[in-house]
Amino acid sequence: MDRRRILLVLRHAQTEDVRPGGRDSERRLTSDGERQAREVGAYLRTQHIKIDSVQCSSAVRAQQTFELLKPGDQLEPNRVDIADRFYNAGGDDLIDAVRELPDDCQVALLIGHAPGAPGMVHELTEPATSSAEAVAAIDGRFPAAALAQLEFEGDWSEIQGGSLVSVRLPGAA
Repeated sequence: MDRRRILLVLRHAQTEDVRPGGRDSERRLTSDGERQAREVGAYLRTQHIKIDSVQCSSAVRAQQTFELLKPGDQLEPNRVDIADRFYNAGGDDLIDAVRELPDDCQVALLIGHAPGAPGMVHELTEPATSSAEAVAAIDGRFPAAALAQLEFEGDWSEIQGGSLVSVRLPGAA
């Protein structure tokens, strides 16, 4: 059995500013953010990446990002976890959540926020086995709609670090 695991970490797409009296968790995507999310979805389809499991923040902007990816009917409803625990979670909390993924999951997508999602990517990236270009792409930044692809060997529960194989930044073809 293939023990290679792929973790896709996506920061939600571009959002509106906080409105006076509004709650941060209710911020919505801008029209640019909607376009960014659709572009990430198109990218995943052209790369033939079939997602087995999704962990997504409960914030409106993260859920909109997920919906606009249009993962199609490839996901069973019980493999989509939209939860408050991913909203404003730190990198360590997100890593702990990934370690809870089921063994039959090969490819997982986590949709989160800064600084937790980028922190998680940096913490899990082993520079010696990672693409130098991918590491450089997120050096000091992880903008809205940035997508990082990490690869690991072994069970999710054992993940300590892996290879950052690619990064897709917003506006990339």
